[in-house]
Amino acid sequence: HFLLDLDGTIYQTLDLKERAYHATTSNHRSIGIEIANMGAYSPGDTRTLVDRYRRNDEGQTIITVPEKLGDPLIRTPGFVGRPVRAEPVRGTIQGQELVQYDLTPEQYQALIKLTAALGRIFPKIKLDYPRGPDGKVLPHKLPDDQLTAYEGVLGHFHIQTNKTDPGPAFDWDKVIDGAKRLAR
Repeated sequence: HFLLDLDGTIYQTLDLKERAYHATTSNHRSIGIEIANMGAYSPGDTRTLVDRYRRNDEGQTIITVPEKLGDPLIRTPGFVGRPVRAEPVRGTIQGQELVQYDLTPEQYQALIKLTAALGRIFPKIKLDYPRGPDGKVLPHKLPDDQLTAYEGVLGHFHIQTNKTDPGPAFDWDKVIDGAKRLAR
């Protein structure tokens, strides 16, 4: 339903009353938000990350789009994407050790606003995420019965075992806490 670009631009690609085909068993009851990010990779296979992230002259990590891919079509003139955290984040999703760069501050700001708005429009979307016994994000697919009953914000990896997005760098608390603040 939505695409979230590096500069925080949100594109709506489908009316919310329509079904998007993005989440297999949950398509009929979910709203899809695709986030521009290179994704997560195994620690031994980070070639793609090395190709897309580099240090500028000031030592800041910046996102680069290889010239061979052409114009990235970012709407904000002169935009330079910088992940919130300068170093890649390691974590485990679906039992796999993964490495990923974080989203940009602009993406988080836009996602917080979109999440808060969707929570207001659709009260069944609870401003929370699946948590493990430690209170942190559940890093794997929800069991089918729990997925069927769940009403809140999910990652693709909560729905199907072959997905790892939004990945280990995604700051669930930043999004949910920010959306809760806006909803108040």
